[in-house]
Amino acid sequence: MTMQEQNVHDQAEQNQAVREQGPLDNHLVASSLTFGNGKAELDPQTGSIVGFFNTDSPKREYLIDADIPWHSPDFYWGTGMVVTSQGSGSWITPSVGEVRNNVQKLHFDMAHVGLELDVTRSGGTHMQERYVWRNVSGSALTISQLSLEAPFNNYYPSAQKALDECVNAHVFAGGSWAWCYAEPMDGSMPSLGLIVRKGALHSYSLQTQNESVFSNVRGHIVLNVTDNAISPDSFGGQPRLELLPGESYELVNVVGWYDSRDEFERDVHAPAHFSTLSSPLGKSIDVDTSLSITADNSHLSVVHNEHGYSLTADEPGTYYIHLTDGDYSACTEVLFYSPLSQTIAKRAHYILDHQVASYRPGSLAAAIVSVDTRTKLQVIDPFWNDWTDGSERICMPVLLQKALNHGFLEDGDKLRAQQECDDWRTFAEKNLLDLTGASRRGSSQPASSFGKRLYDMPWIAQFYCEHFRASGDAHDLDMASMILNRLTELGGQHFLSIEFAETCECAASLLRAYGRDAEAENILDHVLSSANFFLNLGRNLPPHEVAYEQSVVAPLMSLLIGAYRITGEKQYLNGIESRLPWLLSFSGFQPDCRLHGVAIRHWDGHWFGIYRSFGDTFPHYWSALTAEVLLRLPKEIADDHTSKLAAEILRANMANYSADGGATCAYIFPSSVDGRAMNRADPLANDQDEHLNIWMRMIEEENLDIR
Repeated sequence: MTMQEQNVHDQAEQNQAVREQGPLDNHLVASSLTFGNGKAELDPQTGSIVGFFNTDSPKREYLIDADIPWHSPDFYWGTGMVVTSQGSGSWITPSVGEVRNNVQKLHFDMAHVGLELDVTRSGGTHMQERYVWRNVSGSALTISQLSLEAPFNNYYPSAQKALDECVNAHVFAGGSWAWCYAEPMDGSMPSLGLIVRKGALHSYSLQTQNESVFSNVRGHIVLNVTDNAISPDSFGGQPRLELLPGESYELVNVVGWYDSRDEFERDVHAPAHFSTLSSPLGKSIDVDTSLSITADNSHLSVVHNEHGYSLTADEPGTYYIHLTDGDYSACTEVLFYSPLSQTIAKRAHYILDHQVASYRPGSLAAAIVSVDTRTKLQVIDPFWNDWTDGSERICMPVLLQKALNHGFLEDGDKLRAQQECDDWRTFAEKNLLDLTGASRRGSSQPASSFGKRLYDMPWIAQFYCEHFRASGDAHDLDMASMILNRLTELGGQHFLSIEFAETCECAASLLRAYGRDAEAENILDHVLSSANFFLNLGRNLPPHEVAYEQSVVAPLMSLLIGAYRITGEKQYLNGIESRLPWLLSFSGFQPDCRLHGVAIRHWDGHWFGIYRSFGDTFPHYWSALTAEVLLRLPKEIADDHTSKLAAEILRANMANYSADGGATCAYIFPSSVDGRAMNRADPLANDQDEHLNIWMRMIEEENLDIR
């Protein structure tokens, strides 16, 4: 047994021992509170909620299963932690508790921090939770940390189990305007929603999001009344709560079952509605609201009008806005970005100036690598796969060549960009590809690694397609065709490679245009074969680099869309329609420019960033895969909603580029993760540019008019 396995075994035994200790007293004997068409199951020892269950979906676990080894009573629903001017502590086990007539009452003595806490939960159509923290210290008290555990089952054990049993949890902690929505991963209903009715949630955090569970567990979600003690500047600023002797702070949440996002949003009673959350400079964001809006940044203009406010900015970036009315106070972010062509031009210029490894010998000098945007020092690590000179860094030569082909580059950059693309082709053939067309993750990787990571091969084939459009050199088509065929020989038909279907379609189109019809048909046959394989698997998708994720479902959808385009057969249309809810379940609908439409990803900062931090990465560029799917949907399925959502996703990702052409590979969104302050951009420009490539491809292939 490994050390990690031993730790997991020991923790499981400890958790079981706690559960076997018996109830606190004979008043905590009721096992659940009922509300709506379901119940909240109670832990007999602590009175905490250990599960939400609905009779219409009995297999669905909306909270992390109490039997999972990395979950314990410390993280049960409604437990929490506090830091005051007199001390710090957590509450788990009440000193007094009872459950009678579908009402639970718990009392926690926390005199060592100057507080007492009363929790009341009552069932009915919805479940209401009321938390009251009262200052019993006899003197003024400052609270700098106040957090509640909300362990939504945002867990990816396998595709089948995730789709059948787990949820994607979307959190909006905007102060008085705050809510959570736990949606089944297959997009079915009911969903579980939490709405703050009194008090506020000013941020959220993640706990136990660490390497022991890697990328298949989002961690324990923590809802913060304030995270001031750890991350005071996050989410537009975390308050300090001041209580005089005898004063109290009250938080009231309502939890219920919902059959749609629309039904939930109606129940939220949103105090403001945005025309968009991300806009190019020179255009406005209109906010329909009766609240007052202010902003702390002088580059954002806030103008009152008859319906609310009009927001404009004179510099690109994200901006916090504050919405207030008396004691009601909310905060969210909007984004203004430089026009697409300008962003691409500046990004290309930055890559040419700072990310071409020109100091290296021979063909290695044409590699394009990561860079620390603080110092402009290049970052290469041949044994940390996500910092090599291959793999996701392939997005940068693709960007340069696409930008050239679209005419987006400044005149002074055109010649050197084309020369770099020509040289990168030589670098790839000497260092990233073997003679069969198989790739490896970097130039220093062992020869035995050729063909071991299938993700990279469609990206290199993409580059060759783009380079052919500029060069007209048949060698480029030969290479693209060889790589895609080799990918299939290595098992690519049974692997959901990102951009595989799109690259095959592009290569086939170019081959046909130059009279190479048989090769084109062969490549499209790969798409059909792969689509048939995954269509027949149903929900039982195999694990990839992680067990299940949005960038497994998006390539699956792309395969089915490609197959439908090739054949027009209804089985593919039905497959697209039935799986679209799987994809959309990952995407949030919070009124925040970093969250709206953006798919949940929570590991990329660790693998790709300098800080190597786990935690929700919003926006992450692979969320653009969802936009790509939505824009490629068959006309029988596409509608105004899918088109608008795709536009929001593409625009949201413009937050990852700075005005000078620099970029961030990961913005870790929560206010804190495992006790470390976050809500910050990682300084490494690494792999984010595929978003711009997808946007350009949608312009050229789908006649997209989103700028």
